[in-house]
Amino acid sequence: MELVPAEPLGSRYRDTGIDADTTFRYWKSELHRPQVLVWTGRRRVATVLDERRPDGSLVLSGAATADGPGGGLADLRPDGRLALAFRADAGRLRRGRLVPLFSTDYRIDHRRGRIEVRFPLARGEERTHPLPEPVAARLDCGVLFGRPQRIAVTRLSPYGGEFSTEDPGRCLAPGMTVTIDSWLPWLGRWRLTAQLTACREDATGVRFAFRTVDRRSVRAGAVVLAGTVPGFGFDALRSAGVRPARMTRYLSVRTVADEAGYRRALDVRLAGNRHFGRLAGVDDSREVADRLDPHSVNFVCLLGDKAVGAGRVVVNGGDRSLSEIEAGTAGLPVHIWRGGFVEVSRLAVDPEHRGAGVVVALFREIARLAFNLDCRYLVLDAIDKLVPVYRRLGGERLPLAKAHQYSGETVHVMAIDIGAQLGRLDRRWPQWQYVFGPVLDHHLRTSPPEALTGRVRGLGVVPFWLKRIVGRAL
Repeated sequence: MELVPAEPLGSRYRDTGIDADTTFRYWKSELHRPQVLVWTGRRRVATVLDERRPDGSLVLSGAATADGPGGGLADLRPDGRLALAFRADAGRLRRGRLVPLFSTDYRIDHRRGRIEVRFPLARGEERTHPLPEPVAARLDCGVLFGRPQRIAVTRLSPYGGEFSTEDPGRCLAPGMTVTIDSWLPWLGRWRLTAQLTACREDATGVRFAFRTVDRRSVRAGAVVLAGTVPGFGFDALRSAGVRPARMTRYLSVRTVADEAGYRRALDVRLAGNRHFGRLAGVDDSREVADRLDPHSVNFVCLLGDKAVGAGRVVVNGGDRSLSEIEAGTAGLPVHIWRGGFVEVSRLAVDPEHRGAGVVVALFREIARLAFNLDCRYLVLDAIDKLVPVYRRLGGERLPLAKAHQYSGETVHVMAIDIGAQLGRLDRRWPQWQYVFGPVLDHHLRTSPPEALTGRVRGLGVVPFWLKRIVGRAL
């Protein structure tokens, strides 16, 4: 059998004027020529993607007709608005789930049967937020046919963003619909369905701009921003159609263990007081630190990477000099000193993240610490508007009042009797159960229960175990 020599790689382009050094690039591009639908009126014209240039412009070839190469392009108006969509997304177009990409910057070459179309990269950039750190993600789409790419999302808004990638084969192009998959430690997996709108290529890689194409992706982008970008608070979350209550599951509380964590707690402490008109002249959050912080367990409530709440529990160990309330009033009752207590103070919530369970997360941490420290009472002070809130948690007003440490306004001293609340069912039980029930069940499963069960006597055992069972369900 006679062997026929293989055709040289560049022989196919001998009459095209293509330089031999670029032959391989053109040959490679022919392996990836998805069909693109373009139109300026009602009639759509089928073209193929020939090239994506470094400036992000696309070169499309029209189908050959009896009128010559690219004869179908004659139906396009050179002065209209060009609509573009990839054939792979035709189903989304028919169902109304995708809007084509439009451009007024295009040129039709009827002689060569080509269209050159450009898309501005800066479109919508002012409405996106730069992420503190690029988020690694996986990008895939139908055009890539099982060849996902690694990307790094650098800017984001609920309605779009930017990412960078190497894209060595220039396989991605504006107009494609893609799926962006990523994972964050505090959030887990999140996904965006997006349409690429523009790109630019340089020595470091390629930057793509995109816009989200469905409601689910808008909500996912808003949730990522709420836990990542400073300044994107719950008002912005509501604007994107996400209820702040949905973020409760992503809240976590951390005990301050280093200087950086302590500074974050002070920042929230300062911001929370400014919301109520206090400390207006304080610029450095270190000025709100005080002498009791070293004798306290300070903690921070986090939403993703952002500190949204803070507080502390002062552990006095029976030392009256370590009680702010003792020093500012006529003195706490003797039975509270005998029973043992911790003093709750400096509770603060970031003004942009109020009303989504931050206070509940803080009080659950307070209860956890109190159970572990084997204290009977939680002692705290409250302004008038917070007294009803603490009453629902079992707090009772003591015949004591003091001046607020920052504003001088009158605050009321309250105490929560943990022992009494464990063996009691009353009209406050649902609120108490919601806040403290999960903590009670956790403590009984992970620590010796005698410290708590020893405080419940007689018929109080029945409410105690009922509270534990309901707490486990919560």
